[in-house]
Amino acid sequence: MQQVLFFPLKPRLQKLLRNAKYRAMIEHEVDRPHQNDELMCDVYDAPVWKEFMGPVTSPNDRMGLQYCIDAFPANAEGSKSMKPGGYMVLSLSPTERTKPENMLMVIIIPTAIKDVGQKKYYDFMADYELRDLFINGVEGVRVKVFSTSMDTPGRAELMGEHFCCFYFVVTMALFYILL
Repeated sequence: MQQVLFFPLKPRLQKLLRNAKYRAMIEHEVDRPHQNDELMCDVYDAPVWKEFMGPVTSPNDRMGLQYCIDAFPANAEGSKSMKPGGYMVLSLSPTERTKPENMLMVIIIPTAIKDVGQKKYYDFMADYELRDLFINGVEGVRVKVFSTSMDTPGRAELMGEHFCCFYFVVTMALFYILL
């Protein structure tokens, strides 16, 4: 029997958002130096970010996440056996969002679980937490899954298809799961 490990997101976000230092860190979009309006220097400068996330306020009342998942070998034979999935907090500065201690691990799925078997766990995460975090927020902050980051086989597994799909289709699928 393959065991999936799930680490609830909401209690960790509650704890983080009660921390004054973390609250200040998610103000990066407001506090960053003025950028050239002709250049896209970060995700915040993209028109789709501005449209999907809405206007930035201070204090920040929304948080953008990027879902990341990939397989790695967790056994001596070296074959890929586990797929950890977690969120990168895009509302942090680029240097902070990529630090392991700022990633939010949410699930570990054995690679032996494929297609519909995996999708039911993604659906569970959306129904169990993400919908509520999107609609009601936590500690006054609404949480939105802005994008995903995964290779082509991972995107195909998320979509339950055996063919290549476009990045925006996966992103929109996660968005519609939240609605």
